[in-house]
Amino acid sequence: MTDAVERPQDGQHEVPFQDTGGEALPDPVETEQAIQQLRAAGFSDDQQSALTTALLRILALWTQQATRGDVQAELHAGEQRLAQQLEALREDLRRAVAQHGDAVREELRGTVAQQAALVQTTRAAPARRWDGPLWLITALLGITCAGVVLLVVRSVLGW
Repeated sequence: MTDAVERPQDGQHEVPFQDTGGEALPDPVETEQAIQQLRAAGFSDDQQSALTTALLRILALWTQQATRGDVQAELHAGEQRLAQQLEALREDLRRAVAQHGDAVREELRGTVAQQAALVQTTRAAPARRWDGPLWLITALLGITCAGVVLLVVRSVLGW
């Protein structure tokens, strides 16, 4: 209690307004009574100031810790909301991709069916043939074979 005490400078005696979150502020009569009790216990003004400063620091630390806890709770809740939104977006994307895949498959099936029908139509039409008599084609084939045989015999026998 005999350590050096930080003396509040001018203008620091005024306590700035703080939102107490619905808690009642201490009654000025109670504050005055506490000061009288400290004097009666033998505390000097310097010691009272040091005690008040220490109590204010403790109160500030408690407030800071409570605020950190609130911030951490809000951060955790925000993370959970983001995770839920991400999961919902993932599910929506999966559904959209599945729908798009189904649509592409159906379009591809339709196109393949059209191509198959076109191929069937093309095959159904017979290739255009020469309408000449069959005996004429057979005669020409026979004459060609006879000519080839004569050429081979001539080259082999040397005629």
